[in-house]
Amino acid sequence: MKKFKLNNLFESNRFTLFFSFVLAVFIWVVVVTFFSTDARTTIKNVPINVDYNATYQNLDLDIIDMDIATVDVTVAGPRSVIGNLTKDDIIVYPQFSNVRVAGKYDLPLNAVKTTSIMEYQIESLSSYQVTARFDSVIEKNFPVEIDVSNITIPGEFMVDKIYTTPESVTITGPEKSISVISKVVAKVEAQEISQTAVLPATLVMYDETETEIDSTHFIYDQDEFTVTVPILKGITVPVKVEFINIPDGFDVSTLDVKFSQTEINIAVPARVAETMTEFTAGYIDLKTLAFDSPYVFDLTTQTGYRFLDGITEISATVSAEDIGRKNVSVSEIKIINQGSQHVEVLTEVIHNVEIVGKASVVEELEDDSVVAEIDMTKVSLAQGQQTVAVEIIIPSTHEAYARGTYYATIKN
Repeated sequence: MKKFKLNNLFESNRFTLFFSFVLAVFIWVVVVTFFSTDARTTIKNVPINVDYNATYQNLDLDIIDMDIATVDVTVAGPRSVIGNLTKDDIIVYPQFSNVRVAGKYDLPLNAVKTTSIMEYQIESLSSYQVTARFDSVIEKNFPVEIDVSNITIPGEFMVDKIYTTPESVTITGPEKSISVISKVVAKVEAQEISQTAVLPATLVMYDETETEIDSTHFIYDQDEFTVTVPILKGITVPVKVEFINIPDGFDVSTLDVKFSQTEINIAVPARVAETMTEFTAGYIDLKTLAFDSPYVFDLTTQTGYRFLDGITEISATVSAEDIGRKNVSVSEIKIINQGSQHVEVLTEVIHNVEIVGKASVVEELEDDSVVAEIDMTKVSLAQGQQTVAVEIIIPSTHEAYARGTYYATIKN
């Protein structure tokens, strides 16, 4: 059997290269560990600490900006020490001794250790100077103006009163910059809109010469600003009134209502214009209706509308022409929706019930043509006697009704 010889390994080029590499690494480790312990390294991007020994704060000054925010620090010392150093182990700070008033200063930079490990030295900084601008910081409130000059709308639409949210802003910043602000404007991006929109806005400050002011160092008391642009569309629609307290069965269309104007030119939100077919000026209570007496409705209370004819009110009059009146006595008093309750009507007759309506119809009505109803679902029943409202009904016609409110006494 052929014997293995060590010399045979060194005849292999591959083994020789590998052995040489391992030997070199071993020698380097020995040298570093036992012979060479000093080294140097650079700690990158160490922040400049402006709060360290900040004597300028006693002068009511603040640093507005600096030309650099970090420096690189070169340190030297035992390899086992500096290899573990971080940015937190060193403070780099400016010397503020020359700062007396607001202005721009070139400030020397110092570096000190923050770690308790002292076996290393700070050798150098990538920069030994920082240029800083100082000023007093104040705050001031300004109304916010609006610039929507970039907004376009189609020709058939119009813009109503535009407003911002919020309507004012408190700005904090350098006194020198704040003091020259003449106005604050909320600007929106260029776009076309055809319906009411709430648009994000950017604040822009101007001085007295309408020159835009650099707002880099400003702080606002609000994070977001919007401009609301109400878009209206002009339409012409007929005017009407609505009636309330309409008795069951009565047809209000039999009433002749005359208006100070029968149509109205009005601008309404674009989405409303698509479905709006008439304009309700107001409401008339049939229980207290006064014929031939104008009801005046104030249009200035209408929100979201613009009246294009410049009118501020509309009047409506219910004509008494062909209207008859008669007082009747109602003896038929019915209880409905009584359920399991036992209720007795104590009132025998309700006198002087005023009936109004079409003259020919009212003329033919008799007392027994009218019924009074008490709906127990609308009564909060108590023990003993109580007075409750009744509904006056005229079953034979829808062209007349009882004007007023009437009562009867019941007993539980």
